[in-house]
Amino acid sequence: MRRNRTLLIAGVVVLVALFVLAIATMSLPTWSRVVSGLQRNALPLLRGLVRPETKVFELAWNSMVVTFFMAILGTALGALLAFPLSFIAAGNLLGGTRWALPGKALLVAVRTFPEIVLAVIFVAAAGPGPTAGIMAMGIHSIGYLGKVFSDVIEGIDQGPMEAIRAAGGNQLHTFLFAVVPQVLPEFASNVLYRFEINLRSAAVLGMVGAGGIGLPLIQRLQFRRWAEVSMFLIVIVVFIIVVDALSSRVRRRLV
Repeated sequence: MRRNRTLLIAGVVVLVALFVLAIATMSLPTWSRVVSGLQRNALPLLRGLVRPETKVFELAWNSMVVTFFMAILGTALGALLAFPLSFIAAGNLLGGTRWALPGKALLVAVRTFPEIVLAVIFVAAAGPGPTAGIMAMGIHSIGYLGKVFSDVIEGIDQGPMEAIRAAGGNQLHTFLFAVVPQVLPEFASNVLYRFEINLRSAAVLGMVGAGGIGLPLIQRLQFRRWAEVSMFLIVIVVFIIVVDALSSRVRRRLV
């Protein structure tokens, strides 16, 4: 207990020291520049939020629906490919952590690439549009979900596995009747959580031509059409709030 408290205090001290060091070495803007920037951009945006341009509502809504389906397909692609990969990264199923190292390394390599970089690559390969965004989200989701899935697998109860082996079951029986039933609820919960992340990411990926609401939004930002930008932001925020609420309710029932 005392050792844990000492480690906690030491960790807090290190974090505070790193924060102070970062602030001291950063090139911070002057206060006048901050005020000037807020006056040029934040105030017009706030006025736009009060009186958004309703004429672009249909475009904003349709673009957000496209973004929604992009997130669904990207998440589904990532989950389908992460499912088998997670089992080759779970040390408890392979007889030791060393046998799982290649699988873990592969998942680390996949999720190392930022989604925005993947989106740029796929836009160049497949052309502008939702396909590039779906591929970027799907590939990045493989690394994230594969890591989470493998952690879930390594944390399962070994009792059912041992019971099936003792009853004469083979590896397939152990996998189907001891491993899969334990991990599926956690898998489904994490897929839903990743979907929420991808829904936010899809709005950003559109800014590099990967489809969705990001492209028309960045076009209006470039010309400082704040009333139209505000309408797009309102649609994004309301849509994501509703989806998050529904997804959270489903995840609570699954776990």
